[in-house]
Amino acid sequence: MAQNTPSDPTALALAALRRPLQGRRFWSWLLFLVVLAALALVPWWLSFQASKRQAAVATSQASVAEQLAAFRTAHAWDRVWDAGPLDSAHSALALDCRACHSEPFSRVRDEDCTACHQTVAAHGGASPPLAGEPAPRCASCHREHQGPNALAMQNVAQTGPACVDCHQDLSSRKPNLALGDVADFSTAHPQFSVRVAQADGALLKVRLGEAAVTEATGLRFPHDVHVAASGIQGPKGDQVLSCASCHRAKPDALGFEPVRFEADCASCHALTLEASLDKRSVPHGSVNDALSMIREFYSFAASETNPAANQAAQATQRPGVEPAVDTRFVGRPGDALSLARAEATDLFEKRACAVCHVVTRVAEQGPAGSPAADLPLWEIAPVTPVHAWMPGARFSHAAHLQTECSACHKAADSAVASDVLMPAIEGCRTCHAGAEAKPTQVRSDCGMCHDYHPAHAALKESDVLADAPMHGGAP
Repeated sequence: MAQNTPSDPTALALAALRRPLQGRRFWSWLLFLVVLAALALVPWWLSFQASKRQAAVATSQASVAEQLAAFRTAHAWDRVWDAGPLDSAHSALALDCRACHSEPFSRVRDEDCTACHQTVAAHGGASPPLAGEPAPRCASCHREHQGPNALAMQNVAQTGPACVDCHQDLSSRKPNLALGDVADFSTAHPQFSVRVAQADGALLKVRLGEAAVTEATGLRFPHDVHVAASGIQGPKGDQVLSCASCHRAKPDALGFEPVRFEADCASCHALTLEASLDKRSVPHGSVNDALSMIREFYSFAASETNPAANQAAQATQRPGVEPAVDTRFVGRPGDALSLARAEATDLFEKRACAVCHVVTRVAEQGPAGSPAADLPLWEIAPVTPVHAWMPGARFSHAAHLQTECSACHKAADSAVASDVLMPAIEGCRTCHAGAEAKPTQVRSDCGMCHDYHPAHAALKESDVLADAPMHGGAP
């Protein structure tokens, strides 16, 4: 007679629980024990035995190489659950996984990286770098757990191919950008562009090329006169100057210290008043301060050259000593105001200020309420502040010490201070090849001159977008 079988799901589940452990439940437990032994017990046992061997080798007379081999053997099984050693830059985080993996069982997020690397700028000054295109993850280029020097090697490997993947067709993908296509430095790279100062102080992006590039400097400085091979007349005779006479590299060799009048110009261009008084000079910088000193000096000189004052001075001389007569102003007749006016005109318009600066007389009277209120007044054109011509490029002068400055900067051919003496790309290509090295040229990839993450705030979004002013042709 057939036995009734319950059809209720709850009854079926209870009946299954009452059955003895057999069939697939047995194999499930067996598989669990095998996995436990394979992934935990066996590695632990082998590591325990290897550690004993390592301890034995360490106490013996084994060589350093043998001890190192024993150490590697002892910890070989750790690789079963260890992702690998961190880069040396992150070694302090080796025991704190949550420092990078803020979410368990999830890949490292960009927010985890920027939590520490807060000063790292986004590529191109904007994030994402190109509107409408996703920015790559930090970990797409910087992959950890690859060894103590892996990140540096990855940066070298990424430089070039990864850049070209995006930049080789920018003009078709993003025609609104003021950037040209780049595939290789030697064959497919746009002409260099520089940012030059305008009269109103604004910076204009200019493409180098056949036409000379100039900028408003406010100076009248001829490079060709100062670097002439025959030398230039100085206070101690003719002197042969070089670029290094005035341009001193910064400690990082990426730029130069500003040229200072006191340190670089005053030895030849002294602002002295009287030719016989080489230690009496006006201050450099402020027109009013210079005029005030001139006026006060000649007022004082007028009182010092008073005949009565000279007679009193002579009366105090020791017997037998030749009387001291003040002859500083012999041949310069006139009252103090006339002498001050003449000296100021000579200083500003002829032998001093006008030699280096653009000087304009603007009034016949100086600032009211100052000692120079009764002197003429001049205006000196402001000097353009120091700025980076190529803010998106990185160039080390220390790496080019074997090359003469004149090989790249044609100072000997420049007769005006407005010339921008930056080399075009053709000059760099004489020594630098592209991605493939050549017998007489250095292999040069993108990372040699450019940073993916700008190291300074000079490179902003306006430097890469089309609305940045451009002159000198299309990119």
